[in-house]
Amino acid sequence: MKLSLSSHHQLLLDALINPSTLAQYTYAQWELLLRLARKVKLLGFLAVELERRKLLDTIPVRVVSQLRSSLIRANKQQQLAFWELDRINWALKSIRVPIIVLKGVAYQLAKLPTAEGRFFVDLDILVPKDDLDQVEKALLKEGWKNREISAYDEHYYRAWSHEIPALVHQERETEIDIHHTISPITSKIKIDSRLLIDAAIASQSGHKILNPTDMALHCVVNLFQNNDLVDNLRDLLDLHDQLQYFASHDSAFWNKLIERANQLRLGHSLYYGMQYSRLIFQTAIPENTEQRLIQKPSVVSQLIMRQLVPLALFPLHPDKASKRAKFARFLLYLRSHWIRMPFYLLIPHLLYKTMLRFKPGK
Repeated sequence: MKLSLSSHHQLLLDALINPSTLAQYTYAQWELLLRLARKVKLLGFLAVELERRKLLDTIPVRVVSQLRSSLIRANKQQQLAFWELDRINWALKSIRVPIIVLKGVAYQLAKLPTAEGRFFVDLDILVPKDDLDQVEKALLKEGWKNREISAYDEHYYRAWSHEIPALVHQERETEIDIHHTISPITSKIKIDSRLLIDAAIASQSGHKILNPTDMALHCVVNLFQNNDLVDNLRDLLDLHDQLQYFASHDSAFWNKLIERANQLRLGHSLYYGMQYSRLIFQTAIPENTEQRLIQKPSVVSQLIMRQLVPLALFPLHPDKASKRAKFARFLLYLRSHWIRMPFYLLIPHLLYKTMLRFKPGK
């Protein structure tokens, strides 16, 4: 199966897969590339890769200054994220609750290659659902506050979501997302978070993170179950990085990954994750690995997704957005809600969100 991409998508992909080619880019190509990479939050990744290969001196000076600025910003955000994690641990020291660090900060703790140069918007943690209330109260007591949201959104998070409304520190304005599982309560696939928490491992710093198989599965759930894939190329690159890294450190990784996916009934998401990681980033996945999954998407679903997914993952052209890509994104938006919510909740939810778009002042 070959990938057919538009010229601006291919420009970005070539830069990500083979950064050494960037030395030949014209300034016009660089200008477009920087805009695309910034849109999918991969500017820091490009800067790290060029610095690692000692190629920064081979590209235009004006480009180098932007890349170095992105690295400084990313490093600053990472320092702030680790400081925030330390403050969270301090605030929760009086209650004995397992705290599992998720997503970007967890990738840093696991020392994954693509974690360098990463920008952070918030900090994600996973706690047992039974302990959610006391964790929230402890953080509110120590300087965090609930982000102001509508009554509808408050109910949405509390009743249906896999996380509560974000907490924001009153002084630092840093944001924490507290999860009690990794997929919405209303989702068709129910994931027992106790299995993930019990299997969590300690990072070198002592903070708990998901084990390698669960980290990769969380990544595919975020991509193909929790979100609509729009501009999520970075998440797919994260998955590629994790699959390559974990497989290189554990010869039994692929067997463990398939077994865990079958146990958690995450075959559909993992199938798509491996398929598009291999297709776009040429991930070295052993042949027919995904065929061992008990649950797999139908042939028809695969054909439809094949037409839609690349158009959503890659950013729109900043000057001439494709109508086809916009339509693909709309269809994947509907798909993401269909997976996450039963029909009787989905219709009123979509109507509410549609009404908000046309509300004066919005």
